[in-house]
Amino acid sequence: MKAVFELTIATPLSVGWYDPDLVDPRFYIRPTSVKGVWRWWARAAAAGALYEAGCVKDLAENTARTVAEDLGLGSTKAASAYKIRVEVLEKPRVEAVMRRQKRGIQRLDLLALSRDVEYAVGGRFRLTVEGSHRSFASAAAALALALTLSGLGKGGRKSLGVVDVLEARGDAPSGGVKELLEAARAGVRVQRCGAAPQSLPPFPAAARGFFEVYKVSAGFPDVHNIFLRPNRARLAAGSFAAPDPMDRDAWFFGLPRSQRGTGYTDPQGGNLRRPSAVFAAAHSQRHRYGGGTYISIFLSADWPPRLKWVGGGGVDSISVDERRIRGAYSRFLQLIGRWSPLRVWP
Repeated sequence: MKAVFELTIATPLSVGWYDPDLVDPRFYIRPTSVKGVWRWWARAAAAGALYEAGCVKDLAENTARTVAEDLGLGSTKAASAYKIRVEVLEKPRVEAVMRRQKRGIQRLDLLALSRDVEYAVGGRFRLTVEGSHRSFASAAAALALALTLSGLGKGGRKSLGVVDVLEARGDAPSGGVKELLEAARAGVRVQRCGAAPQSLPPFPAAARGFFEVYKVSAGFPDVHNIFLRPNRARLAAGSFAAPDPMDRDAWFFGLPRSQRGTGYTDPQGGNLRRPSAVFAAAHSQRHRYGGGTYISIFLSADWPPRLKWVGGGGVDSISVDERRIRGAYSRFLQLIGRWSPLRVWP
């Protein structure tokens, strides 16, 4: 079976090369980056199906097995059942954020504080996936879902590196986010283990009650810059200097999140790393699986149990439990309410 996707780069893509700040002129869109987001979203879809079925015990191990065997995407012990190839049909435009200059794109501006950073936009590419696995249709749906709800490379969760699928041929899936997610989950062989859990899953899982997808009216770069405090303040109150509408729940956008001794740190002095619970992806109206901007939110329990916050208001100790996580989620939904969110899943 073979699925063919023709792509264009919709938002600045910075994947890196031998130098992480340069664009790879051979691929631009690197196959390894595509494989990475493909596996991530396949794992989230599989975990969601298992969690909804009450299969809580050994969820991580069972999810890994499901992705490797049921969906055929392989693991550290087994090769993937699929071959992936990226061809450059038309070269993209390569630009750079020069050192200490600003383009109004928060992630790239931050990287350019100390060095020049290249990125690519536009072009035309052919992404081909081939394989004979029984769950080819589900795996291809997981890939299309990944290309719809996240970007590639640096800032991929923040709407950088988003690609539009202009055409989908052969055994490529059809439909929108709802159809793609259901098709990806259909490849998971699962029998009900018990009642659907009410508590948060131990890691991000595309399960009802713990995962939602919205379409919003904002485009790029607004949806990218919402991860930065002054831009959230401006959206909520009309001023960059206004208080952060997320208050002391901005950790929801990922850790580390500190600068010059302020922000969120580990009370024990450790090195905190936890990606954002929020994904943003701004597509043009040409995207085959539904144009517009998507915001996806995962609720899971894999946060540090305690954080130390340092700011203008002093020092605070934050306990990150389920109540706090759901509170941060509610704050974020209130914030993007100004973008007229429309829930598309579930």
